[in-house]
This record gives sequence, C-alpha cells and structure tokens, in this order.
Amino acid sequence: MNVWKANGLKYILLFSLILCAVASVVSLWSYSGSSASQSAAVRQGPSGGFGGGSGPGGGMGGPGQPTNSSTEGTSTSGDKGTTAGNDTSSGGSGVARDGQHRGPGGMSGNGSGMGGPGGGMGGGRSGNSSSAYATPLAIFAALFFGAFVFIAYRFRAREWKLGERNRGLMLWTVLGVGFFLRMAIAPWISGHMDLMLFRNWATTAADSLSGFYTNGSSDYPPFYIYILYVIGQIGSTDAFSPYMSVLLRLPNILADIVTAYMLYRLASKRVGYGISLGLAIFYVFNPAVFINSTFWGQVDSFFTMLIVGMIVLLVENRVGWSAVLFTVAVLMKPQGIIYGPVLFFELLRQRKIQPWLLSIGGAVVTTILVILPFSWGQEPLWLLDLYKGTVGEYPYASVNAYNFFALIGGNYTQDTTTLFLFSYHTWGMICIVLVTLFTWWMYIRSRKPQFAAAAALVLIAGVFTFASSMHERYLFPAAALAVLAYLYLRDRRFLWLAGGFSLTIFLNTFDIFYSSNSRDQYGIILCVTSLLNVLLFGYLVKVVWDCSKSTTIETAPSTDRVSPELPSARPAWGASSQSVNTTIDS
Repeated sequence: MNVWKANGLKYILLFSLILCAVASVVSLWSYSGSSASQSAAVRQGPSGGFGGGSGPGGGMGGPGQPTNSSTEGTSTSGDKGTTAGNDTSSGGSGVARDGQHRGPGGMSGNGSGMGGPGGGMGGGRSGNSSSAYATPLAIFAALFFGAFVFIAYRFRAREWKLGERNRGLMLWTVLGVGFFLRMAIAPWISGHMDLMLFRNWATTAADSLSGFYTNGSSDYPPFYIYILYVIGQIGSTDAFSPYMSVLLRLPNILADIVTAYMLYRLASKRVGYGISLGLAIFYVFNPAVFINSTFWGQVDSFFTMLIVGMIVLLVENRVGWSAVLFTVAVLMKPQGIIYGPVLFFELLRQRKIQPWLLSIGGAVVTTILVILPFSWGQEPLWLLDLYKGTVGEYPYASVNAYNFFALIGGNYTQDTTTLFLFSYHTWGMICIVLVTLFTWWMYIRSRKPQFAAAAALVLIAGVFTFASSMHERYLFPAAALAVLAYLYLRDRRFLWLAGGFSLTIFLNTFDIFYSSNSRDQYGIILCVTSLLNVLLFGYLVKVVWDCSKSTTIETAPSTDRVSPELPSARPAWGASSQSVNTTIDS
C-alpha cells in the first residue's frame, strides 16, 4: 500500500503512456490500409473525395476532374480561408469563410464535397467523419474545464507536493501521452479545409521551393513554407504518402509538446515540482490546444511556440535572439506584429544602444535569410505586396472572432459600416492604439522585464477583443501567455485567466469547426463567448494594473516559493545568472 501511495501516479502515467503508444501505432497502421483503399476508390470510383470525380461528390478539384496539387490561378489562404484550387463543387452555393463553406451543400454543409456525400473537410453536423467526434470532444472539454475550476479553486502549493524521485520520467510520460494521443487521433479527423491548402502548398513547395510564389497564388508568408517543403518532400515518398494529413499536423503537434516543456522548465525554477508538472498537464491536454493542432490542423501551435520563446528570451535579456524569433513569427503570420510593442518597450526600458543594434541586426539578417530563396524573379517589394493583400483580404468587423464586434452583431459586417461616429475599422484602429498605450504605461510602471508576458497577453487579448478583421484563432497564444505571466509575476489570478481564455478559445474554435454558426446567425455560443472575452479582458486589465506596481514583481506568497531542495540559485532555461533573478525575493 505504501509503495502504491508513493508511486501510484507514476504507475498510472506509465500505463497511460504505453496504452497511448500502442494505440497510436495501431491507429497509424490501420489508417495506412484505409488510406490506400480510399485512394484507389478515388481514382476508380465515381464519388468525389479529395480528387473529385464525375459523381455527386465533386470535391476539391471540381466535378469530373482530378485535383491539381498546386494552387494555380486562385488566391488561397490557409489562415484566412479562401477556396483551394479551382473549387467548382456543385454541392451548393456556400460562401468561403475561413477555409470553409457555410452554405448548404458546401465544404462544410450537408451536401457533397470533400470526402463524398455529406462530407466536408471543415466539419459539419451530418455525414462528416469529423463531426462524429464532436460529442466526445465536447465531453472531454467539459471534464477538463470542470477539473480545472475544482483544482484552481482549491489551489494550494503545499497540496501539490509529489514524490521527488523519477521527476524526469513523470514529465516525459505526460509529454509522451500527449504526443501519442494526438498521433492516435489525427489520422481519423478529416480536418479543416485549411489542411487541404497546406497539402497543396507542400506539394508546390516540394516541386520548386524558389518558384513557390511565382508558380502559385498563395498569400501565406514565407517562413512556414519551409516546413511545408520538408513535409512535401517526405510525403512524396511511397512509404509516407498515405500519412500526408498526419505529416501536415505533425509540426504543430510537436509544437504543443515543446511549448508545454518550455512552461515546465520555466516553472520548475520558480514554483514547486507539483505545480510545474500540473502546468505541463494543463497545456498538453488543454482542449483549446488539442482542437487546433489535432482536429483543425492549423499552425497556431507552432506560432505560439515562437511567441513563448520570444518572451522567455526577452526576459532573460537575450534581446537579439528574441528579435530573431519575433521576426520569424511575423514572417510566419502577419498577426505576429501584435507582439512587436513588447520588444519595443523592453528596448526603451534598457536605454542602451547595443540591444537596439542586436535587435535590428537580428531582424534584418533573419528576414534576408528567410525571403531570399523566394525572391528570384520577384519585384523588389514583393513581400510587402504579399502582406498588403493578406491584411486587406477580409474587410469585416469580425471574421468569426467572437469578440466585442461580434457581440454587437458585427460578424461578417463590412468594416466600412458606420458604428456611431466612425466605421468599424476606425474604431478598431483606435482601440489598438489605446490598448498599446495602456500596455506601455503598465510596462513603464512595472520597470521590470518580467512584465513582458503580461504585456503580450494584454496586447493579444485587447486587439482580439476590440479590433476589426480578427479571426477565431488569433487569441490562441493567450492561454500560454497567461501561464507565463503567472510564472513571472506570481499572481494566481493569471491561472484563472489561463483557464478562462482556454475556454473561450475552445468554444470559438469548436463552434466554427463544426459549423454550427452561419454568416447570418447570432447564436448562443457566439453571444456567450464574445461576452466572456470582453469580461476576461476587463479582468485582465485589473490584474495587470495591480501587478504593474514594481514592488509586486518577483514577490510571492510563501506557499508559492520554490521548494528548498530545488537548485533555486541556478538560472532558468539557459539564462545567465546576471540576466534574470530566478529566485523569489521576499
């Protein structure tokens, strides 16, 4: 009994690891045969599927014609969502929104589309393989958030003490379970239409990386094209071609695990081991994280990993490398620019010329290295034109983002529409300026680099909630940033914010992925989630105001202090002893 009491959790985790590893192997093995059969059926049979056909399920390539793996002649956007290839699917007149058709019989409707009759790559309520998992996913989310509320309400550091033996084994078991569970599920989720766009781009990049933009019409920034190039090369082989949909998800599944590991490493130097492991579990099994990388197949997990790394390096005074990751993030997604003020605030705070030179040099060199292979045969300002087209592609008050504008009925309303004195777009720009100025004020008030995570959280939450043209997934990094803010500022309210933002991210993503919302529908999920996001931002402002007092930074209750047996004097995650204080000052 004493042995079980001391090692029970470890045994449970090990059993879960073995079970999930076996399940993933069986799942991938079974999927390989199923995928081969489906491919043969697509080539021979009349039903649509991915490749199209002459039957009622025309699919991506249009009725009666195979899918062109490149993106010729059309503008395609995996992040913002337009149609892929020459989609002339006869299933209906659905409107392309965020990679999905919402109308009847479109990509996500009840008619025929990708995957045969009733199917839709983006999900739908009937006849779609993805929709079959909606109920289990909703139940899992309800259990997760219920457990989170219970644990957070009873949160006491002394109750989180676990056995000190085999720490590494327990951590890697948690991370391994998270990875294998994703790999077991991923093959059987058809995913969002974005996944097909990524498949097309991977094939185009593998054919000619330097000619990616000249041969196709993608409006996606260049950095992630390198990842797609590698996937395209691997997926072109006979051994891995059946697993293309899994390969497309793999970078973001790995990014989930890497981000959880970074949070654990950071926490292990600041809080007890039990809390550190709990935070890793929170992120690995977070439904908001799960649905994005494993179900939807989007790349926000990879983007969030870059942003988390940028903030950690900034706090550790590695400003040059932080600027490199920031530049990579912007070269991956245009919304990376939202986090630029955090780097700018820290450079101003330091009042030295060297960090500015390092940051500018790192950003310039990184930009040149990333865009150079794509620049042959292009106009000198081709990248600027690419970003202009991407930013201006969706001129709406809200693009499925459940925020303030959606709450007042602005979802898919033209951003030129007048709201009181100004247009939605003008109001959005005013709010961006106000949120940035408030964040700057709080950063100056704190006078500490440890405030960077909270500043980044305020920026993304404020911009998402009150700016125009926001998409449902732009809030995704908020969950990880809230955990980072807790670790640096040691205010438990950030844990509640991490849970709250995770809930709204999940509800927003779930509602769009499973197509319960339509362009003209003002549903209960939209209303509740939008209101929650507004309230969470208001609560965040209050918390940040309290924490911005310089005397509160790095001060924590005694129950949250690092365990005496931990090497608290050792810098966290590669920081030098001079760059950041990793101990808790009373």
